[in-house]
Amino acid sequence: MRSLVTPAPLALAACLSLGLGLGACRRAEPPMRSAEATATKTPAAADACAGAKASGPLRWFHDDYGAALACARARKQPLVVDLWAPWCHTCLSMQETVFQDPELAGPAERFVFLALDTDREVNAKAVARMPPGAWPTFYVVSSEDEAVQARFVGAASKAQFLDFLEQGARGASAGTSAGSADDLLRQADRAVVIKDYPAAVTSYKAALTAAPKDWTRRPDALVSLAGAHRRAGDLEACVALGETALGQTGAAASVTDFLVVTLGCADGLPEQAAKRQKAFQRAAAERLTALLADPAAQLSVDDRSDAMMNLRTLQDALGQRDAARATAAAQRALLDDAAAAASSPRAAMTYNWPRAEVYVYLGKGLELVDDLEASAAALPDEYDPPYRLAWTLLQSGKAEEAAAWCDKAKQLVYGPRKARVINLAIDIAVARKDAAAERAGRAELVAMYQALPAEQAAPEALAKAQAALEALDAAAAKTAPVAK
Repeated sequence: MRSLVTPAPLALAACLSLGLGLGACRRAEPPMRSAEATATKTPAAADACAGAKASGPLRWFHDDYGAALACARARKQPLVVDLWAPWCHTCLSMQETVFQDPELAGPAERFVFLALDTDREVNAKAVARMPPGAWPTFYVVSSEDEAVQARFVGAASKAQFLDFLEQGARGASAGTSAGSADDLLRQADRAVVIKDYPAAVTSYKAALTAAPKDWTRRPDALVSLAGAHRRAGDLEACVALGETALGQTGAAASVTDFLVVTLGCADGLPEQAAKRQKAFQRAAAERLTALLADPAAQLSVDDRSDAMMNLRTLQDALGQRDAARATAAAQRALLDDAAAAASSPRAAMTYNWPRAEVYVYLGKGLELVDDLEASAAALPDEYDPPYRLAWTLLQSGKAEEAAAWCDKAKQLVYGPRKARVINLAIDIAVARKDAAAERAGRAELVAMYQALPAEQAAPEALAKAQAALEALDAAAAKTAPVAK
């Protein structure tokens, strides 16, 4: 993050299921409680679920949608899907914090859990059917027909994640009343999945209107509504929502996620809206300041760091340079302490990117090099530590040293994330004034986009990469010496 009147399209949306079936309209038994869930663990179900691996109180399938679905069907339970990526620090934070909480053990008995690395080609078809709104995105789907029952975008507190699971369980067992806030939210989420953003907007609005004041899904529903406005191209409505609903976003990471989306919409407003944008930025800064000062806020270290980063960005935009530097220093100290206390190198990797960003912001990037080198050595199969190190070195004026670490990252990276690493290699080549390396990088980028499977294709990015390569070649041709 990372968000009336019931419309006619809602009746159709209630039966959508990602093209995998129309069972969302079925009726079934009430949600299972823990004892009932245990009763489903027959020998056949146990065999079907043997591939799940324990991590804290949960058992996860990894990058195997078919096996996870077979387990869920054998146990007659909903499937919970975590769409994540190794470069996503919020994804890592969720895995190391919320998903390790013992209070998830009881509710978890009612579900089968699946983690899909969205960059892996093996997951491309499943991810295309359940697209991430941001990273991470979570779904609950019915095992019988794979219909979406609940969706959550961005970082969730433990309480928010439990509410999300409960909504998914009720939907999967037809325990959600037609026309209720949860039902309307589910319809909106299904509309987003099929990219019908106007229908999603209408359904999200209807859900928020139908909900009681203490509805626990309100903050993340507002995040989803803001995202749907943006995807529908209605920046004015997105910003208006940010201005009017800021105080309804709770006391967790949804506050930051909501502001990231709505402030992004404000950036796209016409120039004559500058005064309005400044007023919104001031209100957003006040909201983040209050969140960070709230002792009851449900924020992980990663959530708090994100709030600080966005706060100092606003402080800089408002000309509050000293305040921004103070926020950055506090963020750096928070992250340093968390990295030092991390239970494993992988847990510490959660903080690599925000630490690199804030160290560079403070002009101290080189002070982090030793820690990033240690992370790369401790996690030799992970591409993210060498990538972060290469970026930090480049930003610190060390392009030569950055090149070697970028090459290391390129050897390890996979899927669409290759584009980010190749673009870094291009930036390094430009900094080194190495025209041959720059051209090779741009050609490599085009080839990478062309090789992606259809589900991961990025036609706009491919067109942009091709145009950049053609422009580079045209410029080179103009400056080439004429043969005599």
